[in-house]
Amino acid sequence: MTKVVIIVLAIFLPAHAVPADNPELNPKTGFMECTLTTEYQAGPTLVQILLPDHLDASKKYPVLYILPVEGGTKSEFGNGLVEAKKADVANKYGVICVYPTFNKAAPWYGNHATVTTLRQEDHMVKGLVPFIDAKYPTLKEKEGRWLIGFSKSAWGAYTLLLRHPDVFGYAAGWDAPFMINGDNNGKDWGPMGLSANFGTKEAMQQSLPTKLAAENAAWLKERPRLVLGLGIYWAPQVKQMEALLQTSGIPHVYRSDLTFPHRWDTGWFPPMVEELVKIARAPNVKN
Repeated sequence: MTKVVIIVLAIFLPAHAVPADNPELNPKTGFMECTLTTEYQAGPTLVQILLPDHLDASKKYPVLYILPVEGGTKSEFGNGLVEAKKADVANKYGVICVYPTFNKAAPWYGNHATVTTLRQEDHMVKGLVPFIDAKYPTLKEKEGRWLIGFSKSAWGAYTLLLRHPDVFGYAAGWDAPFMINGDNNGKDWGPMGLSANFGTKEAMQQSLPTKLAAENAAWLKERPRLVLGLGIYWAPQVKQMEALLQTSGIPHVYRSDLTFPHRWDTGWFPPMVEELVKIARAPNVKN
């Protein structure tokens, strides 16, 4: 059984805080914060959580996992949870927003072939999700677990959903390199940190969004589970992904009007969240 140890990150906590197994409010950010330690990361990782103002313990809340594009607590491209707070996502939609971090390499949300402490996929699925479900009144089923990201974290949102359809129910991805497949015209098979994250080309190719979408087309046709957003930086690859989904007959929401600069804070995030909530709360969904 996976052992999960929670250690409060003292630097982010009020001076009076006492180390505990529970997230604590950081008054500077307005987020609940703690560190999560699992065997799948080389050390403690910060977890930030945005709750509705009035959390009702008798209710079951969906969880929106907002996936970072950078390693550690870097924020060169902004911060997804900050954007969720600006848009009042937790209160507007009645959801718990969770922003994980990873302590090595910018995440691609897969598992390294040989390094057991560089497995972001397992850290998410076997560490973070059970932890959040244990700490908060969540809807503990796939229909209540949603993913959103951009760039490499959009790639990750799609692969996490498609590799774990029993864990996650819906994914939104904006402006991502969806068509990267390990070939790279004969050059390094793993550009932009892919080789560092996966270790081998074979391991990386188990997480290709294109491959996984084709393999999972049958159950993806049951109802829309994907939101796809067109940005500027990776526009050609997003358009190819859109064509692939269309050709495969996979229902989805496509937003081609969100061609903003490649950052969290340029305006694409609120409409993508809104589309994700719409498909997740469409008729016949128990949440």
